[in-house]
Amino acid sequence: MTILAQNLKTIRKSLKCTQMALSEVLEIGFRTYVRYEAGERDAPVSVLIKIARLGNLSLDRLLTTEVTAEDLDIPDTEKLPAGMKSPEVIGGSLEEGRLNFKGIKTDFLVTSTAPEKKLLTRFRKLDRAGRESYLLDLEWMLSNPSTPQKPRRGKKVSRKTQKAKNAAHLKRMVKGISKITVRG
Repeated sequence: MTILAQNLKTIRKSLKCTQMALSEVLEIGFRTYVRYEAGERDAPVSVLIKIARLGNLSLDRLLTTEVTAEDLDIPDTEKLPAGMKSPEVIGGSLEEGRLNFKGIKTDFLVTSTAPEKKLLTRFRKLDRAGRESYLLDLEWMLSNPSTPQKPRRGKKVSRKTQKAKNAAHLKRMVKGISKITVRG
């Protein structure tokens, strides 16, 4: 039996409900749920999220750690409790850049190099609008491989200016296309 299947059974028993009742709550078929609990079938992410919420567990913990009935009595929290001295790591690694701790819903980003740490520290200090802008700019840079990744020498062109130039270029191209009328 897989870890997920065992955890499903533990959560269902702690909720004191039948497989039929839990399948109705999850809005899936009874036989489908039975197959999830038997380990014969993998559940989709949407169902896994609902199950994790029912058990007050993080998704990582639901999928990677065998949960006991006693573990379900103490729900996972969003933040690290002040009294916890050495939390148990249940998932993630330095290669992934994140760690998951037992009893905590969110994962923690971990850096292994000084430049990564500096970048994450600066990003965390930004306000919400600054973060969104930064992520949009980064996404744009990564999706346009023709633009150089190294800092350019000389005049910098903002993303807004570049978009305006691209729009003007497209408008000129459209004007150059001759109109064809098809009559049927």
